[in-house]
Amino acid sequence: MKKKVFIVIIILIILGGASAFGIMYNKNHTSGEPEKNDVAEMTDKIPDMKVYAGSNVIGTIDGYTMEMNYAHLRDSIIPVGTDNKVSMEITSNKNKIEKLSYEVVSAEGDTLLDSGEITDLQENDGEIAFDYQASAIMEKGKEYFLTFNMSTDKHKNLHYYTRVMQIGADVVEDQIAFAKDFSDRTFNENEAKGLVAYIEPDAKGANDNLGVTTIKSSYSMLVWKTLHPAKSTDTTVYAKDFCIKDSGEAGTYTMNYQMKATNTEKVEETYNVTENITVWTCAGKQYVLAYDREVNQVWAASKNNVGNSFIDLGIQKQTTVPNVESSNGQFIGYEINGDVYTFDVTGKKMYRVYNSRAKSGQQLYKTRSRVIKVDNDGNAEYMIYGYSPSVNHGGKNGISIMDYSVKDNKSVEKAFIPCNEPAWILENQMSQLCYEGDGTLYIMLGKAVYYVNLKTKEWGTLIENMEDGSLCVNEQGTVIAYNTNGSIYNSDSITVIDLTNGEKKEIKAEEGKKIAVCGYTGANLVYGTGTISKDKKYDAFPIETLNIVDSDLNLVKSYSKSGITMTDVTITDTIISFKRFRKGKRLEDDQLLDNTEDTVRVANSSYYTDDMKMRELALSFTNNLNATTKLTIGKWGTVEFSTGTEVDSKFVKTTEDRYFVYGYGMLQGVYSKKEDATKAAREVYGLVIDERGSKIWVFEENYQ
Repeated sequence: MKKKVFIVIIILIILGGASAFGIMYNKNHTSGEPEKNDVAEMTDKIPDMKVYAGSNVIGTIDGYTMEMNYAHLRDSIIPVGTDNKVSMEITSNKNKIEKLSYEVVSAEGDTLLDSGEITDLQENDGEIAFDYQASAIMEKGKEYFLTFNMSTDKHKNLHYYTRVMQIGADVVEDQIAFAKDFSDRTFNENEAKGLVAYIEPDAKGANDNLGVTTIKSSYSMLVWKTLHPAKSTDTTVYAKDFCIKDSGEAGTYTMNYQMKATNTEKVEETYNVTENITVWTCAGKQYVLAYDREVNQVWAASKNNVGNSFIDLGIQKQTTVPNVESSNGQFIGYEINGDVYTFDVTGKKMYRVYNSRAKSGQQLYKTRSRVIKVDNDGNAEYMIYGYSPSVNHGGKNGISIMDYSVKDNKSVEKAFIPCNEPAWILENQMSQLCYEGDGTLYIMLGKAVYYVNLKTKEWGTLIENMEDGSLCVNEQGTVIAYNTNGSIYNSDSITVIDLTNGEKKEIKAEEGKKIAVCGYTGANLVYGTGTISKDKKYDAFPIETLNIVDSDLNLVKSYSKSGITMTDVTITDTIISFKRFRKGKRLEDDQLLDNTEDTVRVANSSYYTDDMKMRELALSFTNNLNATTKLTIGKWGTVEFSTGTEVDSKFVKTTEDRYFVYGYGMLQGVYSKKEDATKAAREVYGLVIDERGSKIWVFEENYQ
């Protein structure tokens, strides 16, 4: 490998997000002989729906064979111009369309505004054109939910979810032309100079990672610094959001394309690029209100990027590599841009478990993947979640639990859990807990923890209505601890469950005290006890005694001071930080060090600097690998799904308000407090959506 300036950042992250689509799959038949199908054949069995603005395709809408939570499906929007007519097209994929209808619902109160049947379908060689005529009573600038319902000779109930807005002006084509031109000019040194007027460089921000470039990045970052790439595919554009004001119309668009660049070793590399831009049209001129560019190198294991000290993952948007390791420390498993790998650090063999073949940010957004665990033989469990790539679950959304065998180089689906939340919502909700132990999968979605027996497909709820911060997970993801009644301030005990075997333990508070979890340092649990007054309102749990216990719940360390209360405990590696108060007066913050654990990870997230590509993501090995052992890289594994794996999943309805922050065309976070969500939305030039899908706060409306 080439020499590099190497910088290591140790992290303790087990779970993380990514994406997935599919390669070669097997469909089970009654004869017992599996039939292999290419992913294109699977996904093409459901018709696609396209939205046009002039000659531009500005959205592709997936068909679902199950009902989805349309309030959370924000991957496309249909802008309606002055003639109230939108051109659309269906790619039939060998389906005969029997009926096509639509419904328009307002976000406030789910009131039906308009419905009807579309009968004028113009077919030409499998492409069916039609016009959607928007209702004249739609309010300008107001967002509505639009659902197309289709029946074909192969699928009786297909649902296509999107949003629609009457924008009152024909500005979309000009805004798209501006957005594409903006993108193209970043690749041309002579034409790029004019882009300076549209960005707002902030010297305090990082300008060393081409994986993420924003409106606040430097001009040199915008024009790719020393990388010198070139676009290798056409640019596709998707309309994501609109905001209409008296001063003009603002449209947010996502652009996807691939580019190529040659590295310092003269090897050509491919990148998936997603650009999000908000274009504001005012008095006939175009302005840029927000801009974000995400770059992810298309990574494939090779002798050039797998070395004895680290795995070079190239330029990526993500800054860490969530990874899991076997208990014997021989194997690690990780995911990068939807592809799943396991690696034998002793034998220096790379197993290519699952190839997503995702060629755009749009695919990565809809279907993702995550490694759950790796055993001592290198076998792995992982999940594929979001819009299913399997013909067995065609048109369904959910979570596929996959079991990979090293011996067979094959993944078999153990369970499919249907869920009406899209991948980006699932990723956010599952980030805290997802683990399989002793044949039972545990996942946290929303405010509840669910379990499913992977053999019997039994589904159940372990905990419901958890308040934010009332549950924590150890570093390995194998143990959870939660305030037993799910509340922050009013729990008399903590329940600890070992997910590997289902063993349950309890920590009780002293008489007259309440107890609350704070988090984990590795395998050690940190929790606090304190006195709660029924007549007082608290912003945080007032801790009088802070305790650290080991995996057997034996006390390791304790911290308390007479008359002192502690709040806002944060844990970074082995450092426990907290605020201190005496009679309501803020004192100097303090820290507690948990140095009782000596666990050393096999690999850690890291990065290094390169003269041409700048900051690159890596997985660094704690101990260098044997230099005399030759690296071997296996073939891509096959993947087998099955119709007999579906779980009858039932999810608890959320009783508390949640606020969803969208920015740069995608979900940025979910918050329980409106003020926290608004602050986050302001940082990403975005908007806040409530549980019903109504807009609570929009950056463009508060733009100064």
